[in-house]
Amino acid sequence: MINARQLEVICTVIEVGTTARAAELLNVSQPAVSNMIRHTEDLIGFPLFVRERGRLTPTREAQHIAQEAQYLFMQQKRIDDIVNELRGGTIGRLNLFATPSLGHGILPRVISAFVRNKPKLKLSVEFGSIDEINEHLVSGRADLGFSITQPRHSVLTVRPVAEGQMMCVCPADHELAYSERVNVTDLNHVKHISYAAGTPLGQLIDPVFSKQGLERRYFCEVRHTATALEMALNGLGVTLVDSFALVGRDLTTLAVRPTNPVLNLNLYSMTCNLFPTSNVALQFQSFFGEYLKRHDSAHTGI
Repeated sequence: MINARQLEVICTVIEVGTTARAAELLNVSQPAVSNMIRHTEDLIGFPLFVRERGRLTPTREAQHIAQEAQYLFMQQKRIDDIVNELRGGTIGRLNLFATPSLGHGILPRVISAFVRNKPKLKLSVEFGSIDEINEHLVSGRADLGFSITQPRHSVLTVRPVAEGQMMCVCPADHELAYSERVNVTDLNHVKHISYAAGTPLGQLIDPVFSKQGLERRYFCEVRHTATALEMALNGLGVTLVDSFALVGRDLTTLAVRPTNPVLNLNLYSMTCNLFPTSNVALQFQSFFGEYLKRHDSAHTGI
Protein backbone atom coordinates (compact mmCIF):
# COMPACT_ATOMS: atom_id res chain seq x y z
CA MET A 1 0.00 0.00 0.00
CA ILE A 2 1.40 3.39 -0.98
CA ASN A 3 1.41 5.90 1.84
CA ALA A 4 0.95 9.68 1.69
CA ARG A 5 4.69 10.40 1.87
CA GLN A 6 5.43 8.12 -1.09
CA LEU A 7 2.70 9.83 -3.10
CA GLU A 8 4.15 13.22 -2.23
CA VAL A 9 7.60 12.17 -3.49
CA ILE A 10 6.18 10.73 -6.73
CA CYS A 11 4.14 13.85 -7.45
CA THR A 12 7.04 16.18 -6.67
CA VAL A 13 9.43 14.30 -8.98
CA ILE A 14 6.82 14.34 -11.75
CA GLU A 15 6.42 18.09 -11.28
CA VAL A 16 10.13 19.04 -11.32
CA GLY A 17 11.63 16.20 -13.38
CA THR A 18 14.73 15.40 -11.26
CA THR A 19 15.37 13.79 -7.91
CA ALA A 20 17.84 16.57 -7.01
CA ARG A 21 15.26 19.34 -7.38
CA ALA A 22 12.58 17.22 -5.67
CA ALA A 23 14.93 16.64 -2.72
CA GLU A 24 15.39 20.41 -2.33
CA LEU A 25 11.64 21.02 -2.29
CA LEU A 26 11.00 18.16 0.11
CA ASN A 27 13.93 19.13 2.35
CA VAL A 28 15.49 15.65 2.18
CA SER A 29 18.58 14.20 0.51
CA GLN A 30 18.67 13.15 -3.15
CA PRO A 31 19.48 9.48 -2.26
CA ALA A 32 16.42 9.46 0.03
CA VAL A 33 14.19 10.46 -2.90
CA SER A 34 15.78 7.87 -5.21
CA ASN A 35 15.44 5.15 -2.59
CA MET A 36 11.79 6.08 -1.97
CA ILE A 37 11.01 5.77 -5.68
CA ARG A 38 12.77 2.38 -5.98
CA HIS A 39 11.04 1.10 -2.85
CA THR A 40 7.64 2.20 -4.16
CA GLU A 41 8.23 0.56 -7.53
CA ASP A 42 9.25 -2.68 -5.79
CA LEU A 43 6.14 -2.44 -3.64
CA ILE A 44 3.66 -2.00 -6.50
CA GLY A 45 5.46 -4.24 -9.00
CA PHE A 46 5.83 -1.90 -12.00
CA PRO A 47 8.03 1.07 -12.93
CA LEU A 48 6.91 4.64 -12.32
CA PHE A 49 9.66 6.48 -14.21
CA VAL A 50 11.83 5.98 -17.27
CA ARG A 51 15.37 7.11 -16.51
CA GLU A 52 17.02 8.89 -19.42
CA ARG A 53 19.70 11.59 -19.66
CA GLY A 54 19.58 12.45 -15.98
CA ARG A 55 15.85 13.03 -15.95
CA LEU A 56 12.95 10.91 -14.83
CA THR A 57 10.04 10.69 -17.24
CA PRO A 58 6.85 9.46 -15.55
CA THR A 59 5.10 6.45 -17.01
CA ARG A 60 1.43 6.59 -17.87
CA GLU A 61 0.75 4.65 -14.68
CA ALA A 62 2.66 7.20 -12.57
CA GLN A 63 0.72 10.08 -14.14
CA HIS A 64 -2.56 8.34 -13.37
CA ILE A 65 -1.53 7.78 -9.77
CA ALA A 66 -0.41 11.41 -9.43
CA GLN A 67 -3.70 12.68 -10.84
CA GLU A 68 -5.69 10.69 -8.30
CA ALA A 69 -3.32 11.77 -5.52
CA GLN A 70 -4.25 15.43 -6.06
CA TYR A 71 -7.70 14.73 -4.59
CA LEU A 72 -6.04 13.21 -1.53
CA PHE A 73 -3.75 16.23 -1.10
CA MET A 74 -6.67 18.65 -1.42
CA GLN A 75 -8.62 16.70 1.21
CA GLN A 76 -5.57 16.61 3.48
CA LYS A 77 -5.20 20.39 3.15
CA ARG A 78 -8.88 20.83 3.96
CA ILE A 79 -8.47 18.71 7.09
CA ASP A 80 -5.39 20.72 8.10
CA ASP A 81 -7.37 23.93 7.62
CA ILE A 82 -10.25 22.58 9.74
CA VAL A 83 -7.83 21.54 12.50
CA ASN A 84 -6.30 25.03 12.49
CA GLU A 85 -9.75 26.63 12.58
CA LEU A 86 -10.85 24.37 15.43
CA ARG A 87 -7.64 25.23 17.27
CA GLY A 88 -8.45 28.90 16.80
CA GLY A 89 -12.13 28.45 17.60
CA THR A 90 -13.29 29.81 14.24
CA ILE A 91 -15.34 26.79 13.16
CA GLY A 92 -17.50 24.18 14.83
CA ARG A 93 -20.69 24.36 16.91
CA LEU A 94 -21.33 25.96 20.28
CA ASN A 95 -24.49 25.18 22.26
CA LEU A 96 -25.21 27.68 25.03
CA PHE A 97 -27.91 27.65 27.69
CA ALA A 98 -28.42 30.58 30.08
CA THR A 99 -30.95 31.96 32.51
CA PRO A 100 -33.27 34.53 30.88
CA SER A 101 -31.76 37.54 32.67
CA LEU A 102 -28.35 36.78 31.18
CA GLY A 103 -29.82 35.60 27.89
CA HIS A 104 -31.80 38.77 27.32
CA GLY A 105 -29.05 41.01 28.68
CA ILE A 106 -25.30 40.54 28.56
CA LEU A 107 -25.06 37.23 26.64
CA PRO A 108 -25.96 38.55 23.15
CA ARG A 109 -23.35 41.31 23.51
CA VAL A 110 -20.65 38.79 24.44
CA ILE A 111 -21.65 36.47 21.59
CA SER A 112 -21.54 39.37 19.11
CA ALA A 113 -17.97 40.21 20.10
CA PHE A 114 -16.89 36.55 20.18
CA VAL A 115 -18.15 35.58 16.71
CA ARG A 116 -16.89 38.72 14.96
CA ASN A 117 -13.95 36.83 13.41
CA LYS A 118 -15.60 33.40 13.36
CA PRO A 119 -18.04 33.39 10.41
CA LYS A 120 -18.14 29.58 10.20
CA LEU A 121 -19.06 29.02 13.86
CA LYS A 122 -22.60 27.67 14.32
CA LEU A 123 -24.47 28.62 17.48
CA SER A 124 -27.41 27.33 19.45
CA VAL A 125 -28.67 29.58 22.28
CA GLU A 126 -31.48 28.69 24.69
CA PHE A 127 -32.81 30.25 27.89
CA GLY A 128 -34.36 28.56 30.90
CA SER A 129 -34.21 27.87 34.61
CA ILE A 130 -31.19 26.54 36.44
CA ASP A 131 -32.83 23.10 36.50
CA GLU A 132 -33.26 23.21 32.73
CA ILE A 133 -29.62 24.23 32.32
CA ASN A 134 -28.55 21.24 34.42
CA GLU A 135 -30.75 18.91 32.37
CA HIS A 136 -29.38 20.12 29.03
CA LEU A 137 -25.77 19.87 30.19
CA VAL A 138 -26.15 16.38 31.64
CA SER A 139 -27.92 15.13 28.49
CA GLY A 140 -25.23 16.60 26.23
CA ARG A 141 -27.60 19.08 24.55
CA ALA A 142 -25.62 22.06 25.82
CA ASP A 143 -21.86 22.70 25.95
CA LEU A 144 -21.94 25.62 28.38
CA GLY A 145 -24.44 26.96 30.87
CA PHE A 146 -24.50 30.41 32.51
CA SER A 147 -26.32 31.57 35.60
CA ILE A 148 -25.99 33.88 38.61
CA THR A 149 -27.32 31.00 40.71
CA GLN A 150 -24.71 28.42 41.65
CA PRO A 151 -26.02 24.97 40.66
CA ARG A 152 -25.56 21.85 42.74
CA HIS A 153 -24.98 18.77 40.62
CA SER A 154 -22.37 16.06 41.07
CA VAL A 155 -21.42 15.78 37.37
CA LEU A 156 -21.10 19.51 36.68
CA THR A 157 -17.97 21.61 36.88
CA VAL A 158 -18.93 25.10 38.03
CA ARG A 159 -16.58 28.06 37.58
CA PRO A 160 -17.10 31.69 38.60
CA VAL A 161 -16.81 33.79 35.45
CA ALA A 162 -17.08 37.23 37.06
CA GLU A 163 -17.96 38.99 40.30
CA GLY A 164 -20.76 41.52 40.40
CA GLN A 165 -23.25 43.12 42.75
CA MET A 166 -26.82 44.31 42.87
CA MET A 167 -27.28 47.93 41.82
CA CYS A 168 -30.18 50.29 42.43
CA VAL A 169 -31.65 51.69 39.22
CA CYS A 170 -34.05 54.64 39.25
CA PRO A 171 -35.07 57.58 37.04
CA ALA A 172 -32.34 60.22 36.84
CA ASP A 173 -34.53 62.78 38.64
CA HIS A 174 -35.71 60.40 41.38
CA GLU A 175 -35.05 61.29 45.02
CA LEU A 176 -32.85 58.18 45.42
CA ALA A 177 -30.60 59.42 42.60
CA TYR A 178 -29.22 62.08 44.97
CA SER A 179 -27.70 59.43 47.26
CA GLU A 180 -24.22 58.02 46.68
CA ARG A 181 -25.49 54.71 48.03
CA VAL A 182 -29.07 53.57 48.37
CA ASN A 183 -30.20 51.84 51.55
CA VAL A 184 -31.95 48.68 50.42
CA THR A 185 -34.71 49.08 53.02
CA ASP A 186 -35.54 52.55 51.64
CA LEU A 187 -37.06 50.79 48.65
CA ASN A 188 -40.10 50.09 50.85
CA HIS A 189 -40.92 53.81 50.59
CA VAL A 190 -40.84 54.15 46.79
CA LYS A 191 -42.50 52.54 43.79
CA HIS A 192 -40.48 49.34 43.97
CA ILE A 193 -40.16 46.70 41.22
CA SER A 194 -38.82 43.53 42.81
CA TYR A 195 -38.54 39.75 42.71
CA ALA A 196 -40.71 36.96 44.00
CA ALA A 197 -39.70 35.60 47.39
CA GLY A 198 -38.89 32.17 45.95
CA THR A 199 -36.48 33.47 43.30
CA PRO A 200 -32.70 33.52 43.89
CA LEU A 201 -32.66 37.33 43.83
CA GLY A 202 -35.62 37.55 46.18
CA GLN A 203 -33.76 35.25 48.58
CA LEU A 204 -30.67 37.47 48.28
CA ILE A 205 -32.57 40.67 49.12
CA ASP A 206 -35.04 39.49 51.79
CA PRO A 207 -32.46 38.95 54.61
CA VAL A 208 -31.59 42.68 54.48
CA PHE A 209 -35.17 43.50 55.43
CA SER A 210 -35.63 40.67 57.92
CA LYS A 211 -32.51 41.72 59.87
CA GLN A 212 -34.26 45.00 60.59
CA GLY A 213 -37.57 43.35 61.36
CA LEU A 214 -39.10 44.49 58.07
CA GLU A 215 -40.95 42.79 55.26
CA ARG A 216 -39.98 43.67 51.71
CA ARG A 217 -42.75 45.56 49.90
CA TYR A 218 -43.11 46.20 46.19
CA PHE A 219 -45.82 47.19 43.75
CA CYS A 220 -44.69 44.94 40.88
CA GLU A 221 -43.30 41.41 41.06
CA VAL A 222 -40.99 40.03 38.35
CA ARG A 223 -38.75 36.99 38.04
CA HIS A 224 -35.84 38.30 36.00
CA THR A 225 -33.57 41.34 36.12
CA ALA A 226 -34.01 41.88 32.38
CA THR A 227 -37.72 42.49 32.98
CA ALA A 228 -37.08 44.73 35.99
CA LEU A 229 -34.58 46.83 34.05
CA GLU A 230 -36.92 47.30 31.09
CA MET A 231 -39.67 48.45 33.42
CA ALA A 232 -37.33 50.96 35.08
CA LEU A 233 -36.22 52.21 31.67
CA ASN A 234 -39.88 52.85 30.87
CA GLY A 235 -40.32 54.94 34.02
CA LEU A 236 -42.35 52.44 36.00
CA GLY A 237 -40.33 52.59 39.21
CA VAL A 238 -37.15 51.74 41.11
CA THR A 239 -35.49 48.35 41.07
CA LEU A 240 -32.41 46.36 42.00
CA VAL A 241 -30.63 44.59 39.15
CA ASP A 242 -27.41 42.62 38.92
CA SER A 243 -24.53 44.64 37.50
CA PHE A 244 -24.16 42.23 34.56
CA ALA A 245 -27.56 43.35 33.24
CA LEU A 246 -26.25 46.91 32.90
CA VAL A 247 -23.24 46.18 30.71
CA GLY A 248 -23.57 47.83 27.32
CA ARG A 249 -27.01 49.31 28.02
CA ASP A 250 -28.00 52.90 27.30
CA LEU A 251 -28.65 54.22 30.81
CA THR A 252 -28.79 57.93 30.05
CA THR A 253 -32.31 58.25 31.46
CA LEU A 254 -31.47 56.36 34.64
CA ALA A 255 -29.35 56.78 37.73
CA VAL A 256 -27.37 53.72 38.84
CA ARG A 257 -26.26 53.56 42.47
CA PRO A 258 -24.55 50.90 44.63
CA THR A 259 -26.47 49.63 47.63
CA ASN A 260 -26.04 49.61 51.37
CA PRO A 261 -25.41 46.90 52.36
CA VAL A 262 -23.49 45.65 49.33
CA LEU A 263 -25.21 42.65 47.76
CA ASN A 264 -22.49 40.62 46.04
CA LEU A 265 -23.15 37.89 43.52
CA ASN A 266 -21.24 35.86 40.92
CA LEU A 267 -21.84 34.86 37.35
CA TYR A 268 -21.14 31.14 36.95
CA SER A 269 -20.38 28.94 33.96
CA MET A 270 -21.11 25.23 33.94
CA THR A 271 -19.83 22.29 31.94
CA CYS A 272 -20.65 18.59 32.26
CA ASN A 273 -18.00 16.09 33.30
CA LEU A 274 -19.71 13.33 31.29
CA PHE A 275 -18.58 14.88 27.99
CA PRO A 276 -15.34 16.46 26.78
CA THR A 277 -15.59 20.24 26.63
CA SER A 278 -14.85 21.52 23.13
CA ASN A 279 -12.05 23.97 22.48
CA VAL A 280 -14.47 26.63 21.25
CA ALA A 281 -16.57 26.25 24.44
CA LEU A 282 -13.48 26.75 26.61
CA GLN A 283 -12.56 29.79 24.54
CA PHE A 284 -16.02 31.31 24.96
CA GLN A 285 -15.94 30.63 28.69
CA SER A 286 -12.66 32.52 29.00
CA PHE A 287 -13.81 35.26 26.61
CA PHE A 288 -16.94 35.90 28.68
CA GLY A 289 -14.87 36.62 31.79
CA GLU A 290 -12.44 38.86 29.92
CA TYR A 291 -15.31 40.76 28.30
CA LEU A 292 -16.84 41.55 31.69
CA LYS A 293 -13.49 42.65 33.08
CA ARG A 294 -13.20 45.15 30.23
CA HIS A 295 -16.76 46.45 30.33
CA ASP A 296 -18.47 45.90 33.67
CA SER A 297 -17.04 48.65 35.88
CA ALA A 298 -17.13 51.22 33.07
CA HIS A 299 -20.86 50.80 32.57
CA THR A 300 -22.12 50.12 36.08
CA GLY A 301 -20.06 52.48 38.15
CA ILE A 302 -18.88 49.73 40.49
